[in-house]
Amino acid sequence: KISLNNNSNNNLDNDTTTATKQQQDDLTSVGSKEYYQGFLTRSPDEEPIERVTGDAVLGPTLKFAGGVSLILVGLVLVFLVSNGLL
Repeated sequence: KISLNNNSNNNLDNDTTTATKQQQDDLTSVGSKEYYQGFLTRSPDEEPIERVTGDAVLGPTLKFAGGVSLILVGLVLVFLVSNGLL
């Protein structure tokens, strides 16, 4: 029999699990006392940790607008053809 020892992988998994648990412990649950205190004690000028930039939003917004535009143009064409206007 050949036995493979994956201690390094197990340690990596344990570190990842520990980090995930610490992140979950750092989060404030919605509706808790700390959650509502943050509304009063946090400065309005304070930047969030994970900020969404315009570059990250622009692509999906343009794809959505383009898709809606194509659907509306298609519906108008169907209407015009069905009424003999094209």
